[in-house]
Amino acid sequence: MFLTNLSLKRPVFATVTILALVVLGIVSYVSLKINDYPDVEFPYVAVTVVLPGASPEQVESKIGHKLEEALGQIAGVKHIYTNALEGVCITFGEFTLETDPDVAAQDVRDKVGAIRGQLPQDSEEPVISRYDPQAMPIVSLAVTGDLTMRELSKIVDDTIKSRIETINGVGAIKLYGAEEREIQIKLDREKLAAYKLTTSEVLGSLQSENMDVPGGKVSKDGLEMTLRTVGKVSSVEEFTGLPVARREGVQLFVRDIGTVVDGAKDQDSFSRYQGRPAIGIDVIKQSGSNTVALADQVLKTVESIRRELPPGVYLDVVKDNSVSIRSGVSDVQRTIMEGAFLAVLMVFVFLKDWRSTLISALSIPTSIIATFFAMSILGYTINYMTLMALSLSVGLLIDDSIVVIENIVRHLRMGKNPFQAAREATAELGLAVTATTLTVVAVFLPVGMMSGIVGQYFKQFGITVVCSVLVSLLVSFTLVPLLASRHLKTGDYVPRGPLGKFLSWFNRVFDQITIEYINFLKIVLRNRLKTLGVAVALFIGSLLLIPYLGSSFLPPADLGEINITAEFDAGLNLDAAGKITEELEGIIRSCPEVHKIYSTVRAGGASIYVKIPEKGQRQFAIEKTAGELRQRLNSVPGVKVVVNSRAEMIEGPTVQYLVLGEDLDELQKYAEKAQKIMESTPGAVDVGISYKPGKPEVRVEVKRNLAADLGISTAQVSQTLATLFNGTVVSQYEEEGNRYDVRVRLADTQRQELADLSNIFLPGMVPLSQVTETVFSSAPNEISRYDRTREITLSANLENTSLGEFEREFMKRVEQELEMPEGYRLYASGQSEFMGDTFNTMFIALFAGILFIFFILAAQFESYIDPFSIMLSIPLAVVGAILGLLVTGSDLSVMSMIGMIMLMGLVTKNAILLIDFTKKQRALGVERNEALQNAARIRLRPIVMTSLAMIFGMTPLALGLGSGAESRAPMAHAVIGGLITSTLLTLVVVPVVYSYL
Repeated sequence: MFLTNLSLKRPVFATVTILALVVLGIVSYVSLKINDYPDVEFPYVAVTVVLPGASPEQVESKIGHKLEEALGQIAGVKHIYTNALEGVCITFGEFTLETDPDVAAQDVRDKVGAIRGQLPQDSEEPVISRYDPQAMPIVSLAVTGDLTMRELSKIVDDTIKSRIETINGVGAIKLYGAEEREIQIKLDREKLAAYKLTTSEVLGSLQSENMDVPGGKVSKDGLEMTLRTVGKVSSVEEFTGLPVARREGVQLFVRDIGTVVDGAKDQDSFSRYQGRPAIGIDVIKQSGSNTVALADQVLKTVESIRRELPPGVYLDVVKDNSVSIRSGVSDVQRTIMEGAFLAVLMVFVFLKDWRSTLISALSIPTSIIATFFAMSILGYTINYMTLMALSLSVGLLIDDSIVVIENIVRHLRMGKNPFQAAREATAELGLAVTATTLTVVAVFLPVGMMSGIVGQYFKQFGITVVCSVLVSLLVSFTLVPLLASRHLKTGDYVPRGPLGKFLSWFNRVFDQITIEYINFLKIVLRNRLKTLGVAVALFIGSLLLIPYLGSSFLPPADLGEINITAEFDAGLNLDAAGKITEELEGIIRSCPEVHKIYSTVRAGGASIYVKIPEKGQRQFAIEKTAGELRQRLNSVPGVKVVVNSRAEMIEGPTVQYLVLGEDLDELQKYAEKAQKIMESTPGAVDVGISYKPGKPEVRVEVKRNLAADLGISTAQVSQTLATLFNGTVVSQYEEEGNRYDVRVRLADTQRQELADLSNIFLPGMVPLSQVTETVFSSAPNEISRYDRTREITLSANLENTSLGEFEREFMKRVEQELEMPEGYRLYASGQSEFMGDTFNTMFIALFAGILFIFFILAAQFESYIDPFSIMLSIPLAVVGAILGLLVTGSDLSVMSMIGMIMLMGLVTKNAILLIDFTKKQRALGVERNEALQNAARIRLRPIVMTSLAMIFGMTPLALGLGSGAESRAPMAHAVIGGLITSTLLTLVVVPVVYSYL
């Protein structure tokens, strides 16, 4: 081998080369960013258009349809989503992953700009932004205190928000529950009628006041001066003196027809923390920022702000996402160290020599540290995926070194000097070790090239594994033989004392096992058909067990957090929703394990965040606590609760189905039928439907003919009502550099009941009641659309069942019980859609990996036939993987599939070592069966060593003891189960298959 000869002849060159990689790795590690998941750019573009006072149906027809038509013309659009709410339309364009997000956003701006004239004139300017579904807050804060909400809001704006916004890396600050100052001119309906004033007349007068307008320039003799007309109001009290009209020669002012209040805008939500009113603050990071470092800076700033707050005002950290990231990263790092220790310990037990053990063990830290350099070059971060790749690679990294060092020790025991043993032993295994490493590369490289959103997450995983095993191959061909030639001694070294006795006993037992194995192999080679029959039966039997495995997208993690979404009866106002939320908080607080409760309340419901102790610090599983809360909270009348206790890569309910169609009434009918089927399907909890009963609505219908005779238009009616009951902003008030809206509307006591519609006059003093009539009805709170058709979403979480099992049962009943006409259909969304797409992609990656393994083996053996004897060991790994998942109760998921893909490379490594030695024996003229027996005897030790090193290296991962570790454990369950069966069966089946070729 060129690399081995070079390192033996030029040891200093080889040493400094490896040291250079290590130094570069250490430097790179310090500069690598730490995040939870890889930075993935989502090509989502959101268009938001506000139309004050419009119903969801009006928003859909006047804005939603036009936006969908515009976005549908853009190249690369995959899906279009529209949410039509009261007064606002939000349309999302999801583009293919190949589309540049900046280009997509610009295309949307161009198309929306072209149709701006088709949107309602009174709608606000469309807001177009790139939308990241994963833009979650890194730190959430809550401000509470004894001051009024107005005073707390001013402190948040002036002190807290402004300070945090200046931190480098902070992308946005979102506030919840803060009061926004507004100057309100509250009109008296009775006085308006007495003075025969109409709303339009008042608005016209007020809009003509409180102005600061440029008036041009004057110029003479080389001098120039600007002119400005200034009529600004300098204090709130001055608004009472603004003129509004003249009646019978008398000037009327604002104070004559109403009052002026320095108040706050109407809130659509508010927050509560630990049972007290609060202002919530979410800190969102910029794309590409270091989550952990940024959270540290935010928390440091929070500590500084706390010292400046007035007495009785408190700034608390509700949620710090960097804690779970640190915990997860720390857990994976601990798993790596524990796995490395167990793998090295297994090597020591076999080799009995601390020198050879340390030499082989050096490949683990060297390869991991050098991989950080490759990660830095590729722009990767330290995250769950890259660290999981390194923890998975612990057993792989030492494999090549184990095989090389074991062969060097064997040559030493043959009487060769260390230099000769290192050179000849490494050369003997050069092609075999290279082929075994390349087979691992062959299976993980396609994983790093998977398509789809999940493929973007696993890209860093697959490429990190590839980089680490390639570095370990370099180390096994350079550093390992170099150190072996310098530090290993001829002859056996056995420690003294009990340890030495144990090691001697163990190796004697293993030698005896080797003899028994060779004798068993002789019997097997005489009964080849029976052996193959047993292997085929085991494989088929394992496939028959697959239906007993559950299937899910990604295993959830336990982070000690419970998120509760409560939906209230339609028609409740914000105050009523707040009282119900207080009741829910009281129930939650009665649970002894609850540490924090943070709620965001809106008129239709509330979102409640509950923090309980970490997994190792509490007595019960999080599912038990969540189940008890679900049962107790759902007993509150008028409340529908969804409890989510598991953290997952894809946010939202586990089950999501879209019922698609155009007629909303028909859609509702089929959706409710599907909901009943879902509720009665075993395992479904928190079953919900996006369509909510319409809240009460009063339609003021214009009598067109009569209104036309009196010169009244529909626009005048709508403007009058909108001003009096919703309010119209007539100007802005400036104070200390800040601008506040000035809103005109009726006094609060005169806009509470339907009777308040009386005594309202339109232009010309025409009574409103003369040209209109009121009709009672209901209207949907929200209309959702998917790909330009209406949709209603069914959702559920699962308990004691897997996603695959639930889907099979649910869809079976839907086909039997739900008959939908043409134009209506049920569409699996959410995790179901992701699971189907990802499994298809992973099967393609698996097929590509197997194909590349064949290419590598054919190139090594210069044969199209010999690789089949090795590749037939792949199905043998499936037997153990399925049994491993079944025994541990793990589902067939993305993580377990990754474990199976890894097995493809691992099992071929063992078979390659066996067949490579056999072919060399055959080349020397040794009879076929004898060559197989010789190969089995010589290669049994390294095969068992590498397999046990891998199994013990993955044991900490399989136990899943750390925070969120249960989401990674199924991968280890599949690998360990597959390694056990494949190692045992490979040693028997591969020689039998080879004997036929």
